[in-house]
Amino acid sequence: MKDTSPEMRKKQAEIIFRLSPDQRFQQGLEMIDFARRTVENSIIAQNHAISSLELKIAVFLRYYSRDFSEIEKQRIIEHFKRIS
Repeated sequence: MKDTSPEMRKKQAEIIFRLSPDQRFQQGLEMIDFARRTVENSIIAQNHAISSLELKIAVFLRYYSRDFSEIEKQRIIEHFKRIS
C-alpha cells in the first residue's frame, strides 16, 4: 500500500533517523511485539477457550502457513506438542 505522500515519507525518515540505533532497534522490537499481540488477540477472539498450545500453533500457522509444506508444518506442530 502506498497511501503516504513522498513528503510525509521523507518526514517519517527524518524522525526515525534522528533516533539512535538502539532506539530504532527498540522501536522495531515494540512493533514486532504489537503485531504478535494483534494476531494472538484476533485468534483468541475467534476461540475464547483456546489453550496456550493451540494459540502457539495458530500463531505459527498464521505467520508461516505458506512457507512450509504440509509435512514440514506437521513436524513443527508435533515438536510444539512434545515440548509443551
